[in-house]
Amino acid sequence: MPLLTSTKDIDYEKYDLSDKVVIITGSNAGLGKEIAKKIAKLNAHIIFACRNENKAKEAIKEIKELTNNTNDKLEFIKLDLLSLESVKSFVQEFKSKQLKCDILINNAGIMWLWEDLKWQPPLTTISSGQVINTQFLANYLGHFLLSLLMLDNICESPAGRIINVSSCVHQYSSFKLSNLTENNSYTFATYCQSKMAQILSTYKMKDYIADKYTSALDGSNRLPTVNALHPGIFASEIVNLPFPLKNLYHTVFKSAEYCARSIVKVAIDKEYQDVNGKYYDDSKIIKSSSQSYDAKLMDDLWNQSLELVKDYLE
Repeated sequence: MPLLTSTKDIDYEKYDLSDKVVIITGSNAGLGKEIAKKIAKLNAHIIFACRNENKAKEAIKEIKELTNNTNDKLEFIKLDLLSLESVKSFVQEFKSKQLKCDILINNAGIMWLWEDLKWQPPLTTISSGQVINTQFLANYLGHFLLSLLMLDNICESPAGRIINVSSCVHQYSSFKLSNLTENNSYTFATYCQSKMAQILSTYKMKDYIADKYTSALDGSNRLPTVNALHPGIFASEIVNLPFPLKNLYHTVFKSAEYCARSIVKVAIDKEYQDVNGKYYDDSKIIKSSSQSYDAKLMDDLWNQSLELVKDYLE
């Protein structure tokens, strides 16, 4: 995958999202905040779905100043992807506002490259007592539940879109369902597996949406689309590196701002409005790894995921 591409920033004069509501997970820092900055300039109503309220409100203040305070539709709703109860509470609070969601960008994530005891434990126990690998829970399962709980609402939008921010590193995953829950690893291999899970689920969710919602279409709307994308290899804040590797890392790789360009383009441009169940790199549709098209693996992951979140779907 080339490190240098020619993605141009979006043409801000071309778009007006003043009638759109956009949910961005992890929008208080890094890539998520850069996505929010761009979409805020287009006057969208943005929900900052974040775990850290103070950081989210600081990001909102910064973005309001960036847009000269012209966009006052920026608000925080707490979302902790390591708590399935928090995911459900987020959806309940959002729906209480009587808003429709036009675009859901599942961006937040955790990346651990090696064992590091400074990070929180690699296993998280949810209320049902199930023990789940923390990277799998934050990067995949929390977003899986969020998307399912939001589907009815997103279907109310005439052009609803779900964007799963995955990664090209999914191709390095030796994906095993048995290694996703009680796997006690902090390592990069587990991160790769969580990104593979995102892509498998993206392809399966396309069919799930069609099966569940096609009969309910009334002619005034269409089914929401769901796509995954690789944002590019960029210097992410979620990567913990020692000096001097950290400085080298930020010098060599692209910026979060640069990689946010293609995500926003796929999320808002009419060119991509009817594209469904695909994988993007630099806003171009490409093939994901061969394993990601394994239909049985998709079904098995989907069924196991439903089992894990079943207590939160009612």
